[in-house]
Amino acid sequence: MSNERPAARSLIGMFILIFGLASYAFLAAMGGDLLIGTPMAIQFIYYLVMGIIWILPVGKLLRWMADAYKK
Repeated sequence: MSNERPAARSLIGMFILIFGLASYAFLAAMGGDLLIGTPMAIQFIYYLVMGIIWILPVGKLLRWMADAYKK
């Protein structure tokens, strides 16, 4: 697919993962602040969805990082 070395992909992926998840957690917490005063069930559903949804992009990123080692 590309001529990147596996170490370069791992390094790039690691930085994307660290900064991406930190940014996502910050934004999810900011969104949760908007739910203060709402019923606990709504807050629970929000945090449940936000806690699961990050898995999709991280899975794609990890597959991209692992593809470099398959060659």
